[in-house]
Amino acid sequence: MILGIDFGYYSIKVTVINNNKIHIIGEKPIINDYTSFDPDKIEVSHWVSAFQGLCEELNINIKKMDAIVSSISGTKVSIKPMTTLEVEEEELMNILTFEAKKHIPLDGSDPVIDYHTLGPNRKEIDKIDILLVATTQKIIKAHDLIIKGSNLKNVIFDSDPLALLNCYKYNYDCAQNNNVDVLLNIGCLTTSILVYGEDQEFFTREISIGGHHINSEIMSLKNINYSEAENNKIKEGINIFNTDNSDNKSETIQISHRNIVSELSDEIRKTLRYYMKSKVGVSYNKFYISGGTSKMSGLVDSLNKTLNVEFNNLNPFINFSEFEIKGNNQNYAISLGLALRGTLKD
Repeated sequence: MILGIDFGYYSIKVTVINNNKIHIIGEKPIINDYTSFDPDKIEVSHWVSAFQGLCEELNINIKKMDAIVSSISGTKVSIKPMTTLEVEEEELMNILTFEAKKHIPLDGSDPVIDYHTLGPNRKEIDKIDILLVATTQKIIKAHDLIIKGSNLKNVIFDSDPLALLNCYKYNYDCAQNNNVDVLLNIGCLTTSILVYGEDQEFFTREISIGGHHINSEIMSLKNINYSEAENNKIKEGINIFNTDNSDNKSETIQISHRNIVSELSDEIRKTLRYYMKSKVGVSYNKFYISGGTSKMSGLVDSLNKTLNVEFNNLNPFINFSEFEIKGNNQNYAISLGLALRGTLKD
């Protein structure tokens, strides 16, 4: 059995796969009371307590797991495709370490790198294409505190964008030739954009807007607490932005609130334009959306209209026909992708 753990800032999601079938899935909030919530105040003890409570609720026996995979947030990991000379392992690691220092967060600690060889470069016969994944020792140690606190051993570290890619590749036919698909995952603090095609260069970007920022604006607009804002976000959705107000102060808040979603849309548009300008002859094929905030009422329709595209909900369980789930499927895209690591065919 393989356990995938998504240590999110709002909730923890787990997926257990046994013999290529879903064995268990579940989700648990990080804290008990969301009337007031500040992600900067989430501590290791919150994740540990929530994870242990979830394992107890789902009767998950950690000792029976053949592998455990956890991920580090996309903002804390750099994932870069690159082309380099085909050299010996030691020299390659020196090249990758030098390249990694250009992209990882500057926190005063040394880089930690991993890579996957994609194959020979199609244009230059003496070069290879590599997917470089880099972070820092400080980030690894911080995540390891959660792992050790949860009494987990021999945990494989992955990253959110690669987990999302694994989930997509397992369940959908990938874009071919000069086409690419776009994956959007709206999390608590950030939104991940991933562009992928079988014959194209991998691309990912993190946008610093997520469900938390939308909740914060709703709190200001409605003068309500965080928990109420979360409920309003999901149920009323985009319509909450259309509140008519008579006084100037309220109108100012209303305009600011509307801009949080339009700002997200603008950042997505900028990213798609940037990618397309860097690629000649490449076309967008399909668009998929996932993450907890993706179930916000009217959000998908709003993005479709402003971006002139058609987002479809990314269903992590399409190829698990024997499994039925109640609730928001998109919540489990990352945890399922983590559990799938090592099971995908080349």
